[in-house]
Amino acid sequence: MRLLISLVLLTVSAFSYSQTIDTINSEKNFKSGMIRFYNREYEAAIQLFSKALSYQKLDSRTRYYLGCAYLNAGYTKNAIDEWENIVKFGDTSYEVRQKLNDLYFRLAIDKRYDYSNPYIFTRLYNGLENGMHKIDRPSFIIYDNKSDSIIISSTLTRYVVEIDGSGNPIREIGRNFGEFSAFKLPMGICLYNDKFYIADYRADEIYIFNREGKYLSKFGSSGVASSNIAGPMGLYISEDEYLFAVDNGNDRIQKFDLKGEWIQSIGEGILKRPTGVAGANGIIYVSDTVNKRIAAFDTFGNMLASIGDGILQEPLGLFIKNGKLYICDAENGLYIYDITGKILNKFNTDDHKVQFAFDVCLDSKNILYETDFNTPNIAIFNPLQLQYANLGLQVSQIWLSHYPRNLLHLRVWDKTGKPVNNLKEGNISIFEEGTEIPFIRLGPTFEFRKNMYSKIIIDKSISMNEYDPELIEMLNSFLTRSSGDDWLDIVTVSDSMESTGKMPSSIFRSIDFIKKVPYRGTYPQELDSAMHSAITELLNINRNKAVIIFTAGEIGNSTFSNYDADLLSTYARQNAIPVYVIDFTDKNRDIYERITEETFGRYYSMKDLKDILKIYHDIKIAPPLEYIVSYEGLDLKGLRDMWINVHIKVKYKNLMGIDDTGYYVPELFAPVSLTPQ
Repeated sequence: MRLLISLVLLTVSAFSYSQTIDTINSEKNFKSGMIRFYNREYEAAIQLFSKALSYQKLDSRTRYYLGCAYLNAGYTKNAIDEWENIVKFGDTSYEVRQKLNDLYFRLAIDKRYDYSNPYIFTRLYNGLENGMHKIDRPSFIIYDNKSDSIIISSTLTRYVVEIDGSGNPIREIGRNFGEFSAFKLPMGICLYNDKFYIADYRADEIYIFNREGKYLSKFGSSGVASSNIAGPMGLYISEDEYLFAVDNGNDRIQKFDLKGEWIQSIGEGILKRPTGVAGANGIIYVSDTVNKRIAAFDTFGNMLASIGDGILQEPLGLFIKNGKLYICDAENGLYIYDITGKILNKFNTDDHKVQFAFDVCLDSKNILYETDFNTPNIAIFNPLQLQYANLGLQVSQIWLSHYPRNLLHLRVWDKTGKPVNNLKEGNISIFEEGTEIPFIRLGPTFEFRKNMYSKIIIDKSISMNEYDPELIEMLNSFLTRSSGDDWLDIVTVSDSMESTGKMPSSIFRSIDFIKKVPYRGTYPQELDSAMHSAITELLNINRNKAVIIFTAGEIGNSTFSNYDADLLSTYARQNAIPVYVIDFTDKNRDIYERITEETFGRYYSMKDLKDILKIYHDIKIAPPLEYIVSYEGLDLKGLRDMWINVHIKVKYKNLMGIDDTGYYVPELFAPVSLTPQ
């Protein structure tokens, strides 16, 4: 009996010892894997996480980061497999399921899907309560994509108010000392080339302010003569830089140049008390309010069509986006007119959210804003898909070199996969071990982007030979605009690959290198390897960075044999590296265009020559694809190697994204620079 008990105890002891060894080995490899992961050394991280799982197969934390490493390296299907295994093994965490849903959607996404329908009502924004008593009886409303802000004419406070994405007032345009205003009754607003054009209904004038709200000038004179204005309302500036102002009192549209010189009158004898105006593709649409319709004109004043007869009752504000004309009807609410299909539909949401619908606009996420002229309210409607999907959020790096002052990289995107820009500190919450961090900072995001690092890949196959003069001209234009503090690496690809290596921007050295490399081969065989290498070398560069490809578009069987286009797109997108392609022939446009769309770069054909010559400027001013957040974390230096759980929450326009990550309390601080490179 004693022998049997001894054998059982020995067996239990051996099993416990084996379990302890497996746990230690698993943790050791996981910790090493996290160091590699945060250094963006994904291949090494994958190997270490896999080895950790060989000791503890059911460790969902390790398997989660293995999926993250696969995805960040470009291997989407592998990431899905690992995260599906977590769910299969019984983990029900929201984050894993949300990330899986995001990938499912991304793989099955139809680029033609219209996110503007259906809509659901989200909330009423009260300009007095939420807007700090600055907005009352809002009339016209516009959206500034560049700053992600909404600008509203507040007729009762008599100035124009700009609010950010969270609804916080930024500035009051036209507000003088105290509560006095430059306006008698502000109405229509237009923003063009960083200048505001604002119509004053009672003063019969149009004011011009700079983007910061400083008064510049005004034009317009009261009366009924051909060049006069009586009650200007909606404003629109066309692609050929003419301003169209609704002359409500004189039943017409007045066309001016941007200096305020009168050009012509449009719609006389046709319009009756017009209110709003919008335009696209050489056509202007006017809400012909008393005639209960929308009148369409060309920019020379010829009437083209009448829209909504017998349906519209009191059309006022207009807005155009993605081929759709949004019509605000004071009696019946919102209508959407498909310009191509010539179909008018009622807005599909309960419109009794406002008393007097006046104007409408959409932001970059297709969130819809509708002003209520009888109250301080603005009704906000979200696309149904966007409302349920919420935000995607990924923490890709945590820097601990100045622990406990930590820095982390994070990406935020909406349901369509587009990055969410212009977040403020107030949109982001960070928790360590359940304790909320009281103060965070986003400032370094912009400090690190002062200088650029460009990886320029040049197709040197035979088919590019005839475009050599244009290539040199484009590169000269790019290099002339760059500064000596910028870095670049020029890589040529044909049947082989050659590189200058990282160097300060230099016109002569760059052009000399390119000219010395001969054109050879029928297509750029090494293009995929060059792209993968370029992305890899940019991973830990804290600069404004981009991959730029010049190609004749020829593709052979081996062009994407090592790394396919989808892997390269995912690899670049997950690590916030945009890809720009200048294609001289458009022969394989679909592949290259897809890569640029997925990475938030841009595709250029030869017809875009004017834009190609200013590509340096476009990259320089492009909003960052990820944020760098700094914060003072919990100071646990005495507990080295302790795992700290970090919870990140982002709230933006009634949407929310969360991510859980963590780090080990460092023993020796990693040699990561906290200053711009």
